[in-house]
Amino acid sequence: MLIVLATKNEHKIKEIKEILGTDIHYQTLSDYFNINIKEAGRTLMQNSLTKAAFTFKISGKPALADDSGIFVEALNGEPGVFSSRYGIDDEDRITKLLKNLETKKNRKAVFKAVFVYYYALNKYEIFDGECAGEIAYEPRGTTGFGYDPVFIPNGYKKTFAQLGQKVKNRISHRTKALAKFKKYLQQLPV
Repeated sequence: MLIVLATKNEHKIKEIKEILGTDIHYQTLSDYFNINIKEAGRTLMQNSLTKAAFTFKISGKPALADDSGIFVEALNGEPGVFSSRYGIDDEDRITKLLKNLETKKNRKAVFKAVFVYYYALNKYEIFDGECAGEIAYEPRGTTGFGYDPVFIPNGYKKTFAQLGQKVKNRISHRTKALAKFKKYLQQLPV
């Protein structure tokens, strides 16, 4: 089976491949175009659908896209769908998030991911996942990407960046969404 991953984010590509495994042959958006697909949607689903549909149209092959974000309760869900646009890079985004939380006692947050598998013209399936936790007071750890250094999943005392990729890939929002996707693939006729 061949799937085109509708992303150029190397961290995300590596994570998706590790979670889904080697039964799938992967291509990426970069195999077709050196382009970034603009995330202009107001929901994670809209962004995922846009990326998946575009990738399907340029490749002619089934495409898998995701959008994810961290939704912080004390900030009314911010940064949410704008998580990747919350600053110019990961460090800037984390700094802004921690500054906005400086006066807040409530540190609850939820990582959410929405994947869209676009497999034929106007035909697609949606898979979502969540991982609840809280925001640390300062960045900790060196693995992962994005908000991993400040996100502590429920039931743990360490951030995703401290727990490492193996633990993250067992409990993350992406893992939960991709588990649903794997189940869907297993039910398809051969």
